[in-house]
Amino acid sequence: MLRLRPVRLSWRVIDDQVVVLDLARSEYLTVNQSGGAMWELLVEGATKDQLVAALTGRFDVDVDTAERDATDFISSLKELGLLE
Repeated sequence: MLRLRPVRLSWRVIDDQVVVLDLARSEYLTVNQSGGAMWELLVEGATKDQLVAALTGRFDVDVDTAERDATDFISSLKELGLLE
């Protein structure tokens, strides 16, 4: 199960984007629509399969593209230390 670190992050949805403040680094990040769909699930905790299902359900992408996008998004969040 993948979950965002709630004590480290403050975030808001603004015009179909997620704007995030990484409190530990004092840095702002923005997440696009597809990232926002995954972000919402990661707040409560989700599996990679759930992220892929969210992408294929909300956007016109095939499973292979959704898996690649989910993997890249997870990797980026891990590199930033934003996942538990």
